[in-house]
Amino acid sequence: MSNTERLVWWAYALIAVLLLAQALWIFQDARKRGENAWLWGLLGLLNIPSSLLVYLLVTRRKKNKPN
Repeated sequence: MSNTERLVWWAYALIAVLLLAQALWIFQDARKRGENAWLWGLLGLLNIPSSLLVYLLVTRRKKNKPN
């Protein structure tokens, strides 16, 4: 295995860890806030960091709206 192949595998591993950490954080935060935790957690597995940004914008804006 060449150095380039090793570097590619390390990059994939890093991306996988970041996606999983992001999804877990979003899932736990959504559960704490009474949101649909499974839906938001799955969304967190899609990409970094736009899923997190969308989650933060949507849930924080919803919280600040008057009833």
